[in-house]
Amino acid sequence: MSLQRKLLLGFALMVLPTLLVGVQAIRTNALEGGTLEGLRQRLAHSRTYADVEDAMFNQTQVVWRYLSGDPAAKKEFPLTEQVVDYWLDRWAAGLPPDALKFADGVRAIEGDIRAVAARVFKLYDSGQREAAYLTARHELVERLQPALAVVNREIYRQARELSVQRAVAEVQTIVEAQRRVLWSIIVLALVVGLVASWLISRSLARPISELRQAMAVVGAGDLDHAIEPRSRDEIGDLARAFAQMTERLRQSRAQLVQSEKLASIGQMAAAVAHGLRNPLASLRAAAQLAQHRVEAPAAREQLGAIVEQVDRLDLRIAHLLTFSRPAPFRPLRESVRALVEGALSAFSELLRQRRVELAMNHAAALPEIRVDPMRLEQALTEIVSNALDAMPDGGRLEIATRPEGAGVGANGVVIEISDSGGGIPPEILPTVCEPFFTTRPEGTGLGLAIAKRYVEEAGGRLEIASAVGRGTAVRVWLPVASGDRAPAPAAPSLA
Repeated sequence: MSLQRKLLLGFALMVLPTLLVGVQAIRTNALEGGTLEGLRQRLAHSRTYADVEDAMFNQTQVVWRYLSGDPAAKKEFPLTEQVVDYWLDRWAAGLPPDALKFADGVRAIEGDIRAVAARVFKLYDSGQREAAYLTARHELVERLQPALAVVNREIYRQARELSVQRAVAEVQTIVEAQRRVLWSIIVLALVVGLVASWLISRSLARPISELRQAMAVVGAGDLDHAIEPRSRDEIGDLARAFAQMTERLRQSRAQLVQSEKLASIGQMAAAVAHGLRNPLASLRAAAQLAQHRVEAPAAREQLGAIVEQVDRLDLRIAHLLTFSRPAPFRPLRESVRALVEGALSAFSELLRQRRVELAMNHAAALPEIRVDPMRLEQALTEIVSNALDAMPDGGRLEIATRPEGAGVGANGVVIEISDSGGGIPPEILPTVCEPFFTTRPEGTGLGLAIAKRYVEEAGGRLEIASAVGRGTAVRVWLPVASGDRAPAPAAPSLA
């Protein structure tokens, strides 16, 4: 995961509790709005019943107005009946099923008022005004109005329960639910904060701290300090880039040390060549001259040993001069097979003497390479010489060549030289190509160093794989000459 995505994830985790609080606030607002709307509707329903009550009161007032001598009041009574019916129907339509009994009670009282009004109007019209007055007083004031008052109290009591009390209960429920949700959000925010802090510490703070410590160690001069990127984000890319930079610095320092060594070798080789070669040549010539003049076999054998040791010293001096002051690089297009056979031509007698079996396997189509033939032959000679030294009691020397590369054509040629000797211990394998490193008392430690230098000068690579008791394989990869391409078959098995 990239650093940008980690930051976005951490931001999202921190914003999550705020979003939850916002969602809960919106939800609570909606619930409270619904509760208030329900309360408004129930209060409106209560106001509708108040209109019913007012309409019924107006009915009784019309009767008393008629009894007081207002003849027009009798004509208004049918209108009051319509008004009462209108408001009574609206009020009853909004009642729950368990409250319809109140509507029936009010309708019954309304029917009694109408019946009483009809009797009163009839008595009054027949001239029995006292009886009409007494009937109205007894029925309307003493019987129906108290009955209506009882029904009104029950209706208003239930209205309070259905409106205010229920609204309060709903609001309390909402508040309790909101309290629980807010506590849950607080706990979630703490957990999310801890998780986000852990993620930031693990993904950002710790890698940056480790990288800072590594930079301090490398800055102090320890270029071999291992830098292991622990993440795959931009910080990991930075750590990998720093590791690559450190590796390049280490290689540059190694090359600088190598250059200093080579400079010392050059000075030493020049001094050795000037101080030893001429005396050695004189000593060799004197020994050869003495060999021709003495007759004793023991003396001739000793003189031959002197010549042999002088030649060996001269070879070591030549190695030093070759490694410290190589000749200019002169690349030519050459055949790989011809170069390998040219390097092996000097070892035919040694192969026979040491009873070493030679097995060669050349690919059918090998592109030409662009190298300095003298240098590459010397590099191959050094490799073969080391392989034969590893098999003093005989063995098998295998040489294989093949094209190698990706795509349609090969971009290089591999020369693989394997022996069946005792192998190289893994602890010294990385240093076998270092100058002056050798495991043989008579060796100079420059053979593989010269071979590696000449291969790399041609743009190639030299790699060594070895297993103790199973032998060593030296793999030389060289780029093909410009414009040459060859099919890249699978690597053939050595015969």
